[in-house]
Amino acid sequence: MAQKQWMWQNEASGGVQGVIVDFDDGLVRWFDEPGCACGGNDSEQSIADFLERGARFIVPPDDVLEEMRASLKIHA
Repeated sequence: MAQKQWMWQNEASGGVQGVIVDFDDGLVRWFDEPGCACGGNDSEQSIADFLERGARFIVPPDDVLEEMRASLKIHA
């Protein structure tokens, strides 16, 4: 299974947010507080939708978004 993931601090809550990109399934899975063991991902969107419209559920910092776009374009 080919995956890529990012995590960052959520400045508003002081917690952590993250995303896992599953290239095999073609999905971007968004997580709010991924370490809390509260359940699965909060929401998901297709890689194509992310590349076309951007992040729709959780908005990462600009540097993470840039790195995500660059990485996903390579695999698209």
